[in-house]
Amino acid sequence: MGFRYGFVKSLSKLAPVAFGTFDLYNDRLICSSGLAEKLLGYSKKELIALSQNTFSTIIHPEDLVKSKEAVEKLIKSEAGEIVESTFRVRKSDGQYLCLYVRDIVYERSKDNQPLKFATVVQDISEFVELEKELAKKVEILNEISLKNSHEVRGPVATILGLVDLMKRDGFKTEYHKKMFDHLEKTVIRLDNVIRDIDKLSY
Repeated sequence: MGFRYGFVKSLSKLAPVAFGTFDLYNDRLICSSGLAEKLLGYSKKELIALSQNTFSTIIHPEDLVKSKEAVEKLIKSEAGEIVESTFRVRKSDGQYLCLYVRDIVYERSKDNQPLKFATVVQDISEFVELEKELAKKVEILNEISLKNSHEVRGPVATILGLVDLMKRDGFKTEYHKKMFDHLEKTVIRLDNVIRDIDKLSY
């Protein structure tokens, strides 16, 4: 028992996630690995007090419905089923962290009602911010692609059409022929670049 407890305690210090157990019947946190306190800035005593009503007082107002749905899903879960959820939680300094939570019921009553569940929590705030930043970059690329298609591709197509028309009408001098050959090659290269940009943007 001592070895097992020591192993779990050591593992909790190494892992980049917070572990905990929750009593559904009494609606309170049973124990925590300690990382949750460090992440959120609350003492263990404060965290246990805040755990009443499954931490609803520190969950972001916009994520309350999502959090309650996760608890309801956990209550209705089958044996061994893992319930995943993501929501924002207020730290002691007033700022919010975005947490990825995985819960599983590990103790049930004789009539199969869930009594206690284990939870693993990971701070994914940086990933969420990165995702938002990437979404902005994609939006910019889409705008570039749209501008590329309508504002650049059109004039290039017009120039290629004029070059083709001039070729069919013939050139008066060798100088003109070389000049238009050079123009045609340059515009074709530009058109190929534009096509490549269009392909990369989809």
